[in-house]
Amino acid sequence: MNFTIILFILLAILLLGALVWAIRPPKRKLVSINDVLTALSEEHHYSRLPQILQALQPEDTAFLSDRGFAPLRRKIRSERGRIALLYLDCLQEEYEKLLEASRVVAAMSPELIALDEAERFKLNLRFALGCRYLRWKLRLGLEPWRGFGLLSEMASGMTLRLEGATSQIGERAAWSLEFSSILKGRDDGTR
Repeated sequence: MNFTIILFILLAILLLGALVWAIRPPKRKLVSINDVLTALSEEHHYSRLPQILQALQPEDTAFLSDRGFAPLRRKIRSERGRIALLYLDCLQEEYEKLLEASRVVAAMSPELIALDEAERFKLNLRFALGCRYLRWKLRLGLEPWRGFGLLSEMASGMTLRLEGATSQIGERAAWSLEFSSILKGRDDGTR
């Protein structure tokens, strides 16, 4: 067979695979208003970042090597790395929940959260790639300090954006309720 024909067949298979992947149904969970409010009122994982970073510091377990407990130090370091990976999973899950909540809030009041689907996709991709990068750094025993900070800033920024939007929605609802009660009172008084 000719090299060009083999290359053409591989490209056709690759394009067919991409087409099948593109038409698959999205695995998006529907989020209710109560889920949005719950997601915003829960304690956020990024608030535990200082403790995770402290546990990953090499100086935190250096005294064990100095006293001749190197195997114990390695075991503790590997356990702390495993815990950091679990923390990263929770942080990513929380961020995805916040992105889905932003979709709900944007549907309720599009002028408050000006995130379109392309921007949400870009943020989600950036966060997911950052998580993947940190997982590899943790598994290889490299220092992940900067990456954790960046992911934490992204999650806290999304939370602040959502909290601001939901408080504005609440203020508008309270204002419209008050305004309608004033109008209703006037209607009752004129009759």
